[in-house]
Amino acid sequence: MAKARRGRKPVRRARDPDAGGGTREHWRADGAPKSQYGSADEANRYALQVRLEDGVDLDPYTCSICGHWHLGNRRD
Repeated sequence: MAKARRGRKPVRRARDPDAGGGTREHWRADGAPKSQYGSADEANRYALQVRLEDGVDLDPYTCSICGHWHLGNRRD
């Protein structure tokens, strides 16, 4: 019987931006996909919640890769 590894989490590698159309609009810095929202209204509600709770301004946008809505840092 193989011994189970304990205490180590798998390391996520950042996604290669040249693979699969991968701009940062769909992928987080840690390589995981960003959270998806089904509508602009849903994304705006969550952005408002984050602003009220954490003071972080996020902008919703439509992703050209998956077609869903994501939140990104505000670009002034």
